[in-house]
Amino acid sequence: MIASAVALVATAGCTSSGEQTYDESKPVCGGKLRGDAFQTLAGDGGVVDDDVRKFSPTEWTAAGACELYGKEHAVQIDYLFHSDTIDNLDRYKSPGPSTVKTFKVGSATGYLERTKVRVAKGYVHQNRAWLAVPCAMPGEKTRDHAMLEIEVKEPPPARTLDDELTNAFVSALTLATNYLDGRVFKCSATPSAAASGTASPSASGG
Repeated sequence: MIASAVALVATAGCTSSGEQTYDESKPVCGGKLRGDAFQTLAGDGGVVDDDVRKFSPTEWTAAGACELYGKEHAVQIDYLFHSDTIDNLDRYKSPGPSTVKTFKVGSATGYLERTKVRVAKGYVHQNRAWLAVPCAMPGEKTRDHAMLEIEVKEPPPARTLDDELTNAFVSALTLATNYLDGRVFKCSATPSAAASGTASPSASGG
């Protein structure tokens, strides 16, 4: 499913001001994401460990992830950039049986799901928030040959999705999308990406 990584050098930007604050002594995905949502997902005490795997790419990579660990719970943020077609994107555009909530992140639709996953003892539920947006390959103007998927999930078994946890999943996916789409891949689902007018990562600091 993963396309070949595209070598286009760029520097990932910092998050803008005005977002929710968090304890900077506990970095989230290498310090690229800021927001109380991740602390909420990690449980009492917030994030105590941040294990990053290509979440802050220095070039266009096909996939990356990071795991956030709290004293009580863990959460994982994944992204996958791959070749596909808009026809295939249609299957991402409607709620499924496991959908608990839909919401908008810029022009993209996000889905909060309570899915079943298989573990050693059988099937258990897992909570995940995700979205997929069409995205142009470097050097192409049309966004009909590739897409960017972003996911925030917790390892099973799932917690009860009360209002606080639901809002935390929505906020966490929004923050991850604003960074990965708006600042790294620029697929134009978010306002910052749309304003750029390009699919290429920009060299930015701060």
